Amino acid sequence: MKLTELAPAKLNLTLEVGEKRSDGYHEVQSVMSCAALYDEVALESGTGSGISMTCDCPGLPLDDKNLCLRAAKLFFQKTGIPCDGLHIDLTKRIPMQSGLGGGSADAAAVLRGLRKLYRPEMMIKDLERMAAELGSDVPFCVRSVTAMVRGRGEQLLKLPKLPLCWFVICKPEVSFSTAEMYAKLDEKEPVSSIDTLGLIKALEYQDMQEISDRLGNCFEGVLEESSEIFAIKNRLLALGARNACMSGSGSAGGRSQGCGGRAAKGLSPNLVCRKRLKIKNTVHTVRNST
Repeated sequence: MKLTELAPAKLNLTLEVGEKRSDGYHEVQSVMSCAALYDEVALESGTGSGISMTCDCPGLPLDDKNLCLRAAKLFFQKTGIPCDGLHIDLTKRIPMQSGLGGGSADAAAVLRGLRKLYRPEMMIKDLERMAAELGSDVPFCVRSVTAMVRGRGEQLLKLPKLPLCWFVICKPEVSFSTAEMYAKLDEKEPVSSIDTLGLIKALEYQDMQEISDRLGNCFEGVLEESSEIFAIKNRLLALGARNACMSGSGSAGGRSQGCGGRAAKGLSPNLVCRKRLKIKNTVHTVRNST
């Protein structure tokens, strides 16, 4: 049997990081949503040849480091269902090392697809507990709705849906190591002016301006003032974005409602935004999906 699951990019509307815990993880508090920028995960069961994988992205490892393969093995291990052969084919569109959770989204798509194929009666909470063993963002990606995330990422509280809007997502050529970004945070005094609770209230009122005003990411506090991230943010704001911030530990970021409308003149929104931003970055102009 074959099926295809979409894996949407995750967006951190706010991100606060607390102290490092005894288990090595950090306490986080974040409002997350999803953008209509998707990887595609195609699953074929009953191949009779173990678990195999292909991908259109040459740089992606296809061994035990790959979260999709780890997710599939974990599913069969936890459920006790014999694997009758599974092939995973991944089409990548979410930039890697961007803070958009592409790997986590792909792993979550594998889990959702396997649930449909082998154990449709499984509770989504059980799938989220399984997902937590793979990574901090994977439980959110299983659900893929606007939510507040706490703990190390495994505690989810569903929130009102983000109003329909456009995002301009810019991925610079530079990439940030998540481990290095957390290490830099640990070296600084914890200071947070991020208003997560205020953003949640704005979601309840569906007030897009108030939501935009409260976007924030504590990882921006460890970047150099000369960072390309700030140059992109300033350019987005100069072009009329309501606000702009980095997603996750970077390096993608940005938010706008203006550039996409130019596509009506027959040009790609991505091309228009790239020209107007005057940068060589990967640029995606997409709507929110949750």
